[in-house]
Amino acid sequence: MKKEASRLAPVLAVVFGAAALRFAPFLAGGTLYRRDAGFFFVPWRFVLARSLRSHEAPLWNEWMSAGRAFAADPNAAVFWPLSPLLAVFPPTALALANVFLVLLVFLLALRRLGLSPLASGAGTLVLLFSGVFQSLPVYATTCAAALPLSLALVEARRLASGDTAVRRRACALAALVFGLSALGGEPAVTLMGAAAFVAVAIGAGKGTRPRATAAALFSLLLGAGLASIQILPAALEMARSARGAGMRPEHGALFWSVRPGRVLTLVEPRLTGDPAGDAAAFWGSSTFDAGNPYFEDIALGLVPLLLAAAAWRDRRGRAALLLALGGTALSFGRFLPGYSHLAAALPIIRYPEKWWLLVTFALAAAAAVGVETVFFGEAEARARARSTLLKTAMVMASFCGALLALAVGAEEFLRKGLWALGLGAGEASGAAVAGALRSPLILGTLSLVVIAALTSLVARRRPPGCRYPLLLGSMLALLFFADAARRVAGTCPAGPPDLYRKETPAVALVREQAGLGRFYDDGADDAPTVERRTREAGGLDLLRPATGVAFGIRYAGENDVDRMTPAASVLFASQTAGLSWGEEKVARLRRLGVAIVRTPAAPPDPAGAVEVGRFGGDRILRIGAREEFALLPAGSGRVAVRERGANRTRLAIHVALPAAVLSVARTFDPNWHARLDGKELALRLADGFLTAVDVPKGDHEIVLRYENPAFGAGAALTVASLLFVALLAWAPGRS
Repeated sequence: MKKEASRLAPVLAVVFGAAALRFAPFLAGGTLYRRDAGFFFVPWRFVLARSLRSHEAPLWNEWMSAGRAFAADPNAAVFWPLSPLLAVFPPTALALANVFLVLLVFLLALRRLGLSPLASGAGTLVLLFSGVFQSLPVYATTCAAALPLSLALVEARRLASGDTAVRRRACALAALVFGLSALGGEPAVTLMGAAAFVAVAIGAGKGTRPRATAAALFSLLLGAGLASIQILPAALEMARSARGAGMRPEHGALFWSVRPGRVLTLVEPRLTGDPAGDAAAFWGSSTFDAGNPYFEDIALGLVPLLLAAAAWRDRRGRAALLLALGGTALSFGRFLPGYSHLAAALPIIRYPEKWWLLVTFALAAAAAVGVETVFFGEAEARARARSTLLKTAMVMASFCGALLALAVGAEEFLRKGLWALGLGAGEASGAAVAGALRSPLILGTLSLVVIAALTSLVARRRPPGCRYPLLLGSMLALLFFADAARRVAGTCPAGPPDLYRKETPAVALVREQAGLGRFYDDGADDAPTVERRTREAGGLDLLRPATGVAFGIRYAGENDVDRMTPAASVLFASQTAGLSWGEEKVARLRRLGVAIVRTPAAPPDPAGAVEVGRFGGDRILRIGAREEFALLPAGSGRVAVRERGANRTRLAIHVALPAAVLSVARTFDPNWHARLDGKELALRLADGFLTAVDVPKGDHEIVLRYENPAFGAGAALTVASLLFVALLAWAPGRS
């Protein structure tokens, strides 16, 4: 163990040093704010942090969608082992910890694959500077779910071992990996990893395929048992949710399908334009389902692609490349014949583009095997790998050279070709497209020519005695880092350190005026309005749902992007967003307990709505919401809140009429229970998806409590599975 640690120490120092340079702005205090991080993952982590600091179980999220289940939603990642760190560290720190652990686990997996420390470090650096990896800090749950998977894929080949002890330990480790992945919060990534795991086990089994397949399926079943504390409540919650009620495939399982032509951006990511530029500079924007891809860049770099190709003759490299090929095909989604049937059968796997996570990990592993075979393999294996490297470099140089020739002498033809491949659309001119591509194509073509020339000299060993392998390795490293620096520059930028602490005047006004009521952001689903607000805010609109949660603002009626709230809630939000500013819209919002609204609409305003501020192109109005806990009909009594928490509320109620209805402006969930003076009282649906309860005349105490029995059952299964894994790992075996 000590010997292994001493061998890995310098490699880890280089890898983590490179990662520290890459994410230096975040290590210096910067914050995640772009895309899903700013309006989804970071606010959710603030909710979890508040629960942990207040010593409340994080079961219910009262800050979004007029209340919704929290721990039962995988996106909350409540049971992810690192989540308790949020009690001390900010969400950005947790995201970085996950990112660094991904690198560490991947390097260890490559070592278990039998690669040298240098080759393992090289493959990890390829992963670090890949285009997909630049998005992982933004997608918190995707990163966490992917973190341990590389270990399972390496262990899959041991499931065919004739040694029972080896097979058992491989099963135990794989089960632990998939259990952890399922707790990471992105079921689609875990399922993709499971599919790859079974495929590797079948491929590695050869004469023992049935045994290897059975062992792989058993490992997955045991992994599900380990994650039962998350899976069981999540499955029940999903069955009640808009996603489980039949979300259309084009909105989930087929959304963000990768156009086959985009595979060419592996060679040069800017073939679709610059994602950080305007519509003219990012000419591929309108070819993506949401105006932008899930992963802004899927490139790996020229040098890693060459090394991955050189790994083909090695059994490990071939397996990795076949995995990458399979993931690439599945990422095509609706462009792949028959994929719609898979989408209908597994609607939980949203966004086919996520398969590129598997593709990237597999190609990085293949590149590591390529380093091993080109520089450290047996003489015959080295010769074959270098021959493949040379041929691939020549082919890629010809391809880049051809594109360069078009960029210089046939600009409009180049544009039409990219448009025909689905890499562009719109009015960008041929001159603009060619001008943006000339520099990277020149650099790419020259790099490939140099690599081909050096590889040829190494292959022919001329002149004898020269250290061309060392020169080739140094040149590959230099070109890789130069290309990586160009590709990742400007990706995943950091926000200011105080972004989620410093209130803007608009945020302060909304928080003050809302009191215990909720906030509704009118126009949050209108793309031009969102773009204007983002420009006015200089990057992140702090009132956009649900970013304001960081400042203590509670939302209602907003678009639920993960569709884990009830279908009636999602429909209500959609219908409300489609209404013009007026009496009907405001009446709906008042029923939700909304007290304050931001709207781009001009006066006149509905009765009772009072403008309290103007910021940019928006007005902020107080609309006079119904109390969150109100007796109906009006005047039938009074309600006093004696105790209020996320999972428990105690009310003192006086009912003057023979009977009244307690209206609760909170999403109905069957796991909420009411007790009237110590006796169970039935809660029921009201206003489509809210909560109500009938209360008799007199003075009463009502206690509302969230109690989900699925957590207890899931926890028992998790503990039992953990004990079984321990027994499986340490039980003696036989050959």
